[in-house]
Amino acid sequence: MAIVFQAGDLAAEAIPDAEAGSMQPLLERCEDFLQLTYGRPALPDQARDIPSGRPPGLAPGQGHLLALRTADGGLAGMIEALRDYPVPGDWYLGILLLAPEARGQGRGEAVVRAYEAHVRAHGGRRVRLAVLEQNTPAHRFWTRMGYLPEEWMGPKQQGLKFNRLLRMSRELE
Repeated sequence: MAIVFQAGDLAAEAIPDAEAGSMQPLLERCEDFLQLTYGRPALPDQARDIPSGRPPGLAPGQGHLLALRTADGGLAGMIEALRDYPVPGDWYLGILLLAPEARGQGRGEAVVRAYEAHVRAHGGRRVRLAVLEQNTPAHRFWTRMGYLPEEWMGPKQQGLKFNRLLRMSRELE
């Protein structure tokens, strides 16, 4: 697989949509996030179905899935995002997920900054994302990273829950 960018000790590796199922062990290790978001653990084929959850009408290659791997090839996290969505120059970060054992070590910040550099290098001018209302640590993280609130959305059904989400964005210099 091709390395897209390096973020500290993690390498972001492009994963073809047909191999999205390879992210399943990560989802199963991140039960805290799945419970918070969906009110349940990962479904058996949840990772495989990630690409099918993208908005309709995307051009081929507009969505991308990245595995965040340690030097020994271990799966420490993932990114799922959309290029030029919802408008050209905006990149939408749908998922940034780190395994529990990879959190709290500065890796999230390193991944975000490396991803932003990747976006800039490919013509992106802004990164957008949405944070669950009940995910207070994520609100603090994204605010610390310079992301500003845009608007509240929802409630939106996600699994067994109805969630409100705060859309946030950061203009890239």
